[in-house]
Amino acid sequence: MIKRSYVRTLIVALGASIFMCGQLNNLMPFSISSYASLAEPDWKDNVRAGFESMYSDDELKDFLDEVDKLAKIREQKKMTVSGNAVSDGTSDEEAEEYSNFAIANVDKYVNVRTEANTDSEIVGRMYDGAVATISDEVDGEDGNWLLVTSGNLTGYIKAEYFIYGQDAAEVIDDYIDRYAVVKADRLNIREDADIESKRIGYALNGERLKLRDKEYDDEWIPVYYGEDKSGFVSGDYVSVVEEFIYAKTIEEIKAQEEEEKKLLARAKEDESVTPENVEISQPVENPVYTAQSSDLRGDIVNFALQYVGCPYVHGGNSLTEGTDCSGFTSLVFAQFGVGLSRTPSGQLSSNGRSIGLDEAKPGDIICYGKSKCTHVGIYIGDGQIVHAANPRKGIVVYNVGYDNILGVKNVLD
Repeated sequence: MIKRSYVRTLIVALGASIFMCGQLNNLMPFSISSYASLAEPDWKDNVRAGFESMYSDDELKDFLDEVDKLAKIREQKKMTVSGNAVSDGTSDEEAEEYSNFAIANVDKYVNVRTEANTDSEIVGRMYDGAVATISDEVDGEDGNWLLVTSGNLTGYIKAEYFIYGQDAAEVIDDYIDRYAVVKADRLNIREDADIESKRIGYALNGERLKLRDKEYDDEWIPVYYGEDKSGFVSGDYVSVVEEFIYAKTIEEIKAQEEEEKKLLARAKEDESVTPENVEISQPVENPVYTAQSSDLRGDIVNFALQYVGCPYVHGGNSLTEGTDCSGFTSLVFAQFGVGLSRTPSGQLSSNGRSIGLDEAKPGDIICYGKSKCTHVGIYIGDGQIVHAANPRKGIVVYNVGYDNILGVKNVLD
């Protein structure tokens, strides 16, 4: 992982050089060409040699100490970039996309705090597998701490609790939660996968039940019912969605606990008092976009293009406020009633049918990567895609061949 503290060290070092040049006005100042030399591979030796030829060791000791610190950090940065990007064939674009991406690697959860120490206030919990965006790294209590944002939570966590960058991108499929979203007005949760099985509770339209297993058939979906109970719901009356795991604020934790209490209380209600009602209702929070023409592919492209310029946010779920590459494609297609996996590799392996690039039409999905799909975009025609590129560029239009193409998926017909 690239350390952000090197920027502060550079400022200190250059500030020291400017200070010395101002105080020792009889000697040559630190020139623009000397600043440029910082970009050369032997920049440290150039700086040291230049200053040692002009100043005594005593005068330069503090400054040269800062230069040595900066040199070590630069070398660490170069090794990190080499290990995460160049050595494994990762493109510069891909390395940039995941440069500040992290996944929590803890037993269950770790507390998130207001400052980089364990005495500061706890503002939430970062759960195992939660995705996060790193905005800063600081020297805190007992080592490095990260300032991260995950979901609605921002705070500090020790760096040792995370997987970073491209390493995190490689394992993201292992950290996806799947939920059964209830489409019926009231749907029974049964003890076993059988219509005659005992009811252990029920869920209402739009409520979400976390899936218990990754593998399941379409007829009966295994779900959790509260934290400790589990059962089955009919696959005819739910839609399965995938989401990243996020940290939770203290307020969100309390709200979740209250919802679980209400859910478990329903187990005590008699079915004759609260009978199942499987009339299908569309959840109001996920309206389907109404196309203005019969050209579905053109409508999808035009809908996607209106978000060009919007931000890239790791794990984000908003087309306007921010999302990532697979979030962008899944959110766009969801507006047209097409469900996609939440991860790039899932979209390549599980959605639609594979076609050749020469067969690609506007509205198809282009999948990129080396050996595993780590990026996706929507083909818009004329050799171009629209996609959420990375945190620096946001949602943009690119040439389709900007990176290695692993596959093309037709998810519409």
